[in-house]
Amino acid sequence: MKATAPAQRFIILGNLENRRVQFFQQALARLDFPAATLISWIDFLTGRVHLSEIVEPDAILRIESPGENFKVEKRLLALGADAGEVEGNSTLLSKSEVESLTLDPGLIRHSRQWYLGFRAALQSIETQLATCPPHQVMNAPADIAIMFDKRRCHTHLFENDVPVPCALPPVHNFEQLLHAMREAGLPRVFIKPAHGSSASGVVALATNRNQIVAYTSVEMVRNEGNLRLYNSIKIKRYDSIAEVAPLVDALCHQRVHVEQWLPKAGLNGQACDLRVVVVDGSASHVVVRCSHSPMTNLHLGNSRGNLETLRKRINPEHWRSALQSCERALAAFPHSHYAGVDLLISNNFKHHAVLEMNAFGDLLPNILHDGHDTYEREIITFTRQAQPAFA
Repeated sequence: MKATAPAQRFIILGNLENRRVQFFQQALARLDFPAATLISWIDFLTGRVHLSEIVEPDAILRIESPGENFKVEKRLLALGADAGEVEGNSTLLSKSEVESLTLDPGLIRHSRQWYLGFRAALQSIETQLATCPPHQVMNAPADIAIMFDKRRCHTHLFENDVPVPCALPPVHNFEQLLHAMREAGLPRVFIKPAHGSSASGVVALATNRNQIVAYTSVEMVRNEGNLRLYNSIKIKRYDSIAEVAPLVDALCHQRVHVEQWLPKAGLNGQACDLRVVVVDGSASHVVVRCSHSPMTNLHLGNSRGNLETLRKRINPEHWRSALQSCERALAAFPHSHYAGVDLLISNNFKHHAVLEMNAFGDLLPNILHDGHDTYEREIITFTRQAQPAFA
């Protein structure tokens, strides 16, 4: 059933070449909605477009991911230079250094500075929207900023009674990490860049007496004494302190979030977890992600598992409780209409934990719920509800 197209018009702020923008436009067309007005991130960041010139009364703004565009990445790094100086960050690139950057596919660089720039951009969105006519925002900029800070997001979820893995206090190098693990009695942890996504820079670390092993999507490359970290679609294994210590130190320079490595449910000989998209307070679309490694992200060559097969292993009451935790996670962000939630089911199929929130985690091609994909469901539910306008 198609929705009745309202008078409101959608506006998308995103990278116009990105499939996320194209898929949302296609969803609007399938529902007989007018095409969204498009604003490119690069035009917004360079000041060529001001939201007050675009946002009309009753408009609906969708903020899309700024990722996968090198020009946008450089603009955010430049923005982050100013914010980082206020923060006292000693590892900043200067604006001139940012300008001289060249494309180096897969390189993990200055994630803290990027985040500071992204946060400043989100704050600029809020400032510009304050001068606009009454309108609606699908996901509030302030909520997006929290979701992109794994430390803050973990604390925020915990404070809102969402089950999450045990987290360590902030650590700044490898030695501090080992000490914190011993103090907490956690021999296995996940180390996550505080502002990363898509498993970029993630390390699954296990210790046993004098032994250590790290599984990661990071490939370490040394060039003239400098260590560079690259994303790899092949999971690497490092099993010596000589390898692991510099890796962890490099990640810590950009801030990390460290949490307990919980054992995941198994399916057909593989570990699995779930991406659950919650829309308007209801968990709807679900993808099972299966892997022989600790990282289940599908772009790493992992496979989709069968949801019905997994559900047969889980008590219906436990399954309802798990989905309710996902819904409670989104409820912790009352000004956001949707999010992707990474959900862990324990290896005994009785317990669960929310691993991450993803403000742009609704890209699930070919996954339908009640005949609609994620974008269609977002459009239908958002335009049907009577939300107070942001002014």
